[in-house]
Amino acid sequence: MKHLFALLPLLFSLICLGAEEVLRVDFRERPPEMRAVDGLPSGPLISVLEAAAQRLGVRLQWRQAPFLRSLDDLRSGRVDLVPRVLLTEERRAYIHYLPSIGSQRLSIRFIVRTGREAELAEYADLYGLNVGVKRGTAYFQPFDSDDQLRRIFASDDAQLAAMFRAGRLDALAILDPAAIEAQFAALQLRDYGYAHYVHEQTLGNHFGASLKRYRGDRRDLYERLAGELERMREQGEIALIYHRYGVAPPDAAN
Repeated sequence: MKHLFALLPLLFSLICLGAEEVLRVDFRERPPEMRAVDGLPSGPLISVLEAAAQRLGVRLQWRQAPFLRSLDDLRSGRVDLVPRVLLTEERRAYIHYLPSIGSQRLSIRFIVRTGREAELAEYADLYGLNVGVKRGTAYFQPFDSDDQLRRIFASDDAQLAAMFRAGRLDALAILDPAAIEAQFAALQLRDYGYAHYVHEQTLGNHFGASLKRYRGDRRDLYERLAGELERMREQGEIALIYHRYGVAPPDAAN
């Protein structure tokens, strides 16, 4: 019996070493890079992270969640990772950003009523308009912090579309045209067009990790994952995954 008790610490260590590490990861509808197919995550961003995690012997536990909930759960440490989180100084307070998998052109477009596209031709034309935006979304500076703009916040694309149809909004700031157009189609709304003004920017494509968990028990795992993603980017594997989905890959030079 004495020998058995002496072996217990060793047995416990072996069990811990053999335990599978699990990362909790949120995803959302951001076609074509990620989407839900029969309730399961799909798309090149999903496959990139799955490939990296598999090589590290890590299992990913996916959850479909609204972006605002994902940000809150990154802050609290209830979730480990969220794909495609734009890097802002405000978010650095609670997000540890993994290395960019590449840079991408990101166009911020604005939806207006049909026939009014030319009236919004430059940034200054936004003043005086009620502009619908999604709460928690980073668009661009100075738009995100311009106190002279009348930004009207909504929780998601469905609410934005409903508010636009009701005449409560003059314009919508759009990151993902496909998502808002799907909502308009569901409402059978065709009275809209894209304004002439477009804000073009090039941004890194990052996985956002919980800074709280990074400073706690996840530092080594997050660093190993970051290293694997960098290797995949440098060797062109990320681009190959994107091509398999028929999606333009991020620029690996970033």
